[in-house]
Amino acid sequence: MRILIKFNTRIVTAIATVAVIMGSVAPAAFANTSVDVSGNGVGSNNAVDVNNTSGTKVIQSNSSNITTVVDSKASTGGNTASFNTDGDTSIHTGDANSTVNVGVGGSSNAAIISPTGTTTTNVTVSDNGVGSTNIVGVTNTSWFKVVQKNWSNIVTAITSVGKTGHNTSSFNTGSTTNITTGGASSNVTVNVTGSSNTLIH
Repeated sequence: MRILIKFNTRIVTAIATVAVIMGSVAPAAFANTSVDVSGNGVGSNNAVDVNNTSGTKVIQSNSSNITTVVDSKASTGGNTASFNTDGDTSIHTGDANSTVNVGVGGSSNAAIISPTGTTTTNVTVSDNGVGSTNIVGVTNTSWFKVVQKNWSNIVTAITSVGKTGHNTSSFNTGSTTNITTGGASSNVTVNVTGSSNTLIH
């Protein structure tokens, strides 16, 4: 008796990740300001104008171009039992399994904005002469701008083949030939996560 047994299992796992940009930023803060209008003479005119401006701009940009190509083939079988005389022949072909797991992650931006301390403007008007005119103007202006951009081009091409069988038996004399063919399976899992932006302020 002649027995042939063949199995073929193939598992392919592909993981593609791209850039992650993370920044920690402390916004610009005003400097502490003190204004003192004092000791001016009678009938004097005193004017003070204070302008404080602070600005913070954060720009994050990601560009990703991802191409994933997977070719997975599992094949079993293709056995031949021929020209046998007075002898039983058995061919058992095992399973052919092709499993492909692909995970692709897009690019990410993360900006963490840390708070700043308080800013103080102190204005003191004192001890000026009779009939004096005192004018103090304080303007505090603060601006903050965050720009986060992501561009992703993701291409995934997968070929997964499970093949079994193609066994042959011929020209056997006075014998019994038994051929058993296993199963064939092809399993594909693709997980694609796009780009992301995160702002913590």
